[in-house]
Order: sequence, then C-alpha cells, then structure tokens
Amino acid sequence: MKNIKPIILLLSLFLAAYAHAQTPVAKNGQLKVVGTKLCNQYGNPIQLRGMSTHGIQWYGWGSCLTAASLDALAYDWGADVLRISLYVQEGGYETDPAGFTAQVNRLIEEATARGMYALVDWHQLSPGDPNYNLSRAKTFFSAIANTHKNKNNIIYDICNEPNSGATWAKIKTYADQMIPFIRAIDNDAVILVGTHGWSTMGLSGDGSLQDIFNNPLQFANIMYTFHFYARDHRTQYLNQLNTASDRIPVFVTEFGTQEASGDGENDFAMAQQYIDLMRNKKISWTNWNYSDDFRSGAVWQSGTCSNGPWTPARLKPAGAWVRERMLTPADDFPGGGTNPVPTNLALGKTVTVTSVEETALGGANAVDGNSSTRWASAEGIDPQSITVDLGNSYSISQVKINWEAAYGKNFRVEISADNANWITLKDVQNNTSLSNDFQNLSGTGRYIRIYGTARGTAYGYSIYELEVYGTQVSAPNANIALNKTVTVSSVEGAEFAGNYAVDGNTSTRWSATLYVDPQTITVDLGSNYNISQVKIAWEAAYARDYLLQVSTDNSNWTTVKNIQGNTSLTNDHSGLSATARYVRVHGTARGSEYGYSIYELEVYGTAAARQSTIALAAPKADNGSQITVYPVPAHDQVTISLPAGNKQKSQVSLTDMNGKVYFSGLATGNTYRVNVSKLPVGMYIIQIITGEKRTIKKIVKE
Repeated sequence: MKNIKPIILLLSLFLAAYAHAQTPVAKNGQLKVVGTKLCNQYGNPIQLRGMSTHGIQWYGWGSCLTAASLDALAYDWGADVLRISLYVQEGGYETDPAGFTAQVNRLIEEATARGMYALVDWHQLSPGDPNYNLSRAKTFFSAIANTHKNKNNIIYDICNEPNSGATWAKIKTYADQMIPFIRAIDNDAVILVGTHGWSTMGLSGDGSLQDIFNNPLQFANIMYTFHFYARDHRTQYLNQLNTASDRIPVFVTEFGTQEASGDGENDFAMAQQYIDLMRNKKISWTNWNYSDDFRSGAVWQSGTCSNGPWTPARLKPAGAWVRERMLTPADDFPGGGTNPVPTNLALGKTVTVTSVEETALGGANAVDGNSSTRWASAEGIDPQSITVDLGNSYSISQVKINWEAAYGKNFRVEISADNANWITLKDVQNNTSLSNDFQNLSGTGRYIRIYGTARGTAYGYSIYELEVYGTQVSAPNANIALNKTVTVSSVEGAEFAGNYAVDGNTSTRWSATLYVDPQTITVDLGSNYNISQVKIAWEAAYARDYLLQVSTDNSNWTTVKNIQGNTSLTNDHSGLSATARYVRVHGTARGSEYGYSIYELEVYGTAAARQSTIALAAPKADNGSQITVYPVPAHDQVTISLPAGNKQKSQVSLTDMNGKVYFSGLATGNTYRVNVSKLPVGMYIIQIITGEKRTIKKIVKE
C-alpha cells in the first residue's frame, strides 16, 4: 500500500448557548464490542469518526500536534477519536523507545483532556510480519497499558498494516500472544488487530477474507482493521468491507480520498460511497492524516503547523471534505434511556487550597473549565489539599482529576458536610496516570477534597481540572443561605465580615463601615433556587428602606419586595416567588445614624429544575461550518467571519459559561469584531443568530 507516511479556539457546540458540551467519551464511556458492532457503555452501537496523526517522529507533539491544533480537531471538527500513529521503524520507536513512549503518553493525555478516544497505533510497516517486533510491542504496550489502564477512552491497535508475506496465520500467532498480554494489564479496553494485505483482509495480497472467517480470534472486545484509499481501492474493496462487516467487527483505522500513497488526486465520489456504507453500518473510522505534509492527503496547507491558524480557510480540499463528514451529520450516540446529562458540579465553585506555587496558579484555575489553566501547590511539601465548596449537599457518584505533570502518587478523594469532618470516598495508592476518573462513588456532602499525601514528582501537586458529578440532596425547610459565599459593599472590620450574616450564629454579625446610603449584602446560593422566603435579623443599625432583590447572574437584578418605613429588627418575607442564584438586600435608607448591620440573613426555597436549553421556537442550531471566530486564543479582540454574500443582520452576543452577558450587538456584512481586552481570563460563548439559524462558538480569552 504505502511505504512512507513521511486556540484554544472555536468550539462548535450543537446544544444551546449556555449548556456545557458533552464530549464523546462523556457520552459513551467505556466501549465494548457486541456481536459485530462497537458499542458504548449502554450497549448501543455507535460510530466514532476522527483523524490519524502522521508519523509522530515527523509531525508529532510540538509540530503539527499542539494544544491549538488538537482543540481545533476536538471542538471545531467535532472529532470523536485521535489515532496516534507511532511508527516502529523508519526513524520511529526503535530509535528512542523511552522518548516515543513519553510522546504517546502525552498525546493520550491531550486527547483525554478534550474528551476524545485515544487510538494507540503500533504502526509497523517494514518488515511486514508483526512477529518481528513482538518483544518491542510487549515493552511498549506494557508501558502504555500500565499508565492508562484506569482510563475509559483507550483503544489499542497492535499491528497497523501486516504485509509482504505476513499471512493471517502469522498475524494470528502474534495476536494470540499480544491480546492476553495487554488484557492482563488492561482487561476491558477494545483491541484492534491489523489484517493481511496492508489491512485489506487479504485483498491486496497474502490471502483472503475467508482466512479470517475460517480461523477467527477467540477473544472478546476485539475488532479487525480495514484500510482503503478511494482512488485506488474501488468497488471490489468496498464490497470486501461490506461483506466483512456482516460477519466480524471492523474498524477502518485508516483511509484517504486519494491514491494509496496518500497523494495524488482526490476521488470524493468513491470516498463518499465508503462514507455512506460506514455510516449505515456504524463502522468507525479515522482519516489519514492530520498534518501539513506536502501530500494531498495531509489535511492542512503547507506551513500551517508552524503558526496556524487552525481555521477552515487553511485546509486542503481533502481536509475540508473530511471535516464536513465529521460535522454532518452530527454524531448519533444513543444513551441509556434514563441516564441524565451529567453536569460538572465543581465548575466555577469556590475553592480553597493549602498553598500555591505562585499567584497565577491559584485554586480557582482547577474548576474554571479551562484545560490550559491549573492550580499548583508549593513545591516539595506533603501533605497538600484542594477543597471545592459545591454550594449545596450532593450525593456524589464520580470525580475526575486531570493532573499536570506534577501529579499525586498517593491521595484521598474525600467528602464532608461541614468542611471539618471528612469521609474517604477513594484511597488512591501508587497512581501513575495524569487523568483519573473515579466512578461509582457513594457519599453525600457539600465539600469535596483531594488530599495528597505523596507526590509523584519532586515538585508539588498541580491540577488542570477537577470535576465532580452527582445529584443534589433535597433538604426541606433548610436555610439555603447558610454558610454560602457573601459579598458586601463595605465592612466595618474583620470581626464584622459579611460571612457572619450567614454563619447560623445569632451573636455574630455583618456591619457596614460607611454611614452612607446605599449599602448591600449579596448571598451566592451556589445554584438556582425557587425562592419562597427571606428572613433578616437586624442589629440596632437596621434598614428603614431597602430592596429585596434576586438575580441569576449577579449582574441583572429583579426586585421581589420593596420595603419602605421599616421599624422592626426582625423581618420575615414569606410568599415570595422567584427563581435565582443570588439574593441581595439593597439598603437605600438607614433606620439609625449608623450603617447597616445584620445578625442573620436566611433564605428558603427548593432547588430549581434545570430548564431545557433549546426553546421550542428557538432558531435552528447550525454547525458553524461557514462561520469562523479567530484568533485562537483571543487577547484583545475576536473577529467573526460570516458567510460570503451575507446580507442579513446577525445578532451577536458574548456570555461567560454561567450565562452572564458581556456583549450584545448587531452585525452586518461579512466581518464583525468584538473587543474582549477587558474580559477576565477564561472561557466564553459567542452566539450568532442570523434569521432562523443559530451558531454557537466557544472561545478562550488569555
């Protein structure tokens, strides 16, 4: 077949503007093979679509594979899987086993952080018999499997393209040794096996499909690979794939729209026949290749890898074609029927840490939804911990940790109702993975803590993202303001801080320092509630006139009660009807010569149901393939490029991940710019509505 295969940016979202996107791995979980189909965690057949890297010795991490380029693949292209192509010979693994193993580990972590499946490709080509590299394969896969065995997104491909006399009998001899070898380390991952004749199941030489039918592999969770290049591999090969997939599970781990060399003219018509067949039969695929190599099969124009931008305008025809096949139609990942869409409960919540390496590496970075920012503790000290206040009591089922290189070797995942008494949910010993996903946990509390007792490196502990999943625990007649986060307009002194108004202690109080009007105290309930009652216990410095206000975003406020001429030190406002996350007492006239002072501020209500993010009459969501937002990432401004010939006005809005609106305006013509220079660092959502079409893009401000 072939001898040599020498931004954070825009993320297209297909849900609603304020929804947190679910990744392919989050939706499908641990894959398994059922009959002839690749299935998700619910046992439903799925099709993964993605890209293969070029040989990482030529176009690897730091070259064509960067944070920005992988963001483009995961989010703008909507790829489900990244095939990591590790050549064994040709300047690959055998020249630097440790170095290339480390690079594969890094790429697995990068794919994992973006919610993609990582297909580890042992890319042997010459010699064609995989038994030649058996000992190397065992060394490599032992290292990879031991590092990533606890992940649910790993797929192993143990021999890329057997050829030149490598019959199915020889391949099976190799597979019969490698599969149990890997299974002894990672017992549930799907394993792919290359087939004879350059993974054509014998059609390009060395036998026939019947060889596999007569002597199949006797293992669960395995699949057979098939490769094709549309300009060379015509109807006979298409029929081979069709016939094989009726009898055995098949994964097309490599294909191109051009010649078998990965170069030459594209044959999109023939390639589309394969795409249609694979779509109809749910055969997963990865396209060759994600680089800016000079060949027509390399998706990016030459020179892109050095400095981007990773936008559709930089794609070669083959790249634009395959990107469109990933985006349209959208993924069809059937769930388990009654399984709810999980929400990361830790996102944007209050964090406390035992130490920080420097100010820029604060604890809030671990829950900001940005996989490029991180918390880092002081170096060389055990123990260290990071604690997330979820704002309410939850029954916790899952915790995910995406470590930086300074990971925790020994640590505990703990839960607490009061931030004082802790229960261990998971005791982790001798961890070596940079991505931990602890499922089937069982514990109830408001606070989650990662308590590190032994570092995995000489440095400290460092976490890119800490995610927590579970369901809220209802507590009837509970004061939902108790111990929540409070902000005030002023404070008389440290002993009169705002938090004393929600500590449940009627002897402590908040007191404003300024004897002027207005003054405010705001409570963040942590999430939206249906609020029915608010109680205020004033000190002698009470409010005569004040507004009781609520907000969902801490920016736009609604007055639910306007109090005039108050003389009581105890106010009980019942019968309220409002849904909000923030409650504010806004004093406009003091009842004494002093300021405002509150012993206790209490709020009562019930958790608000999560509303559907797509209204019945909302504009239709668009995959955004004709709209781009750049640069990647953004610093001072972002430019929105609308389709050529657009004559309609477009409504443009920019919000943060909690729905707070920072900008809204009308765009005309083909180019529109939004100033983001004053925005805080973090993730934002841009929504563009043109007529009946809505496009959602996610950007990152640095």
